[in-house]
Amino acid sequence: MPLGEVIGEYNLKATSVTVQQIADDRTRYEINFMGEASGRIAGQAFGTFTVEGPAAGPGVWSYTGSILANQGATIIVTAQGVSAQMPGGHRFRIRGTALYKSSSPALASLGEVVGAVEGEGDPATLTLKGAVCEWK
Repeated sequence: MPLGEVIGEYNLKATSVTVQQIADDRTRYEINFMGEASGRIAGQAFGTFTVEGPAAGPGVWSYTGSILANQGATIIVTAQGVSAQMPGGHRFRIRGTALYKSSSPALASLGEVVGAVEGEGDPATLTLKGAVCEWK
């Protein structure tokens, strides 16, 4: 299935980080982010990004958060996917899917959208940036 239009972009900054050792070779990072979402789902975004995996190599992530939409509604976002460290540093890439819910009639159609998420995180600058395309 092809990806559709870009429905949003995000530019988030970490506000806190919790690190837990969950096994000898596995660590869980829970990172609270705040920032801006633009596009069809524009507004102020905040949520918790959790990534789990070995010290080096691929991991799994999930995100639960909200967007305070510019039109006054609230959008609930849940997402999950995989992460991989980029060569030459601490930066990582993510890919996955996102689902949206809103009680606003103007944004009700978001409940029918599956978003394909792609982004990049940089622990050195505490940022997570990327885009979401409609998955048709």
